[in-house]
Amino acid sequence: MSYDLVKRLRKWDYGESTWGLLESAADRIEKLETELHHCFHRIEELQAALRGVIAIADRDCPEFRFARKALDAE
Repeated sequence: MSYDLVKRLRKWDYGESTWGLLESAADRIEKLETELHHCFHRIEELQAALRGVIAIADRDCPEFRFARKALDAE
């Protein structure tokens, strides 16, 4: 969806002054999408780490409870 928006912003022709604004908006959207993708990747890494804690931790230790609670919140 945002790819289409970026594509339309880059094609839109309303004059020199507006084009700079639209181009900046398209650049910002692409930057935010890149950052969002990075955040999703990092969340997946953290979830894997929490699953690792659950796999090796004693069920009575605080780390196990923390990891279990964090993953249950998904």
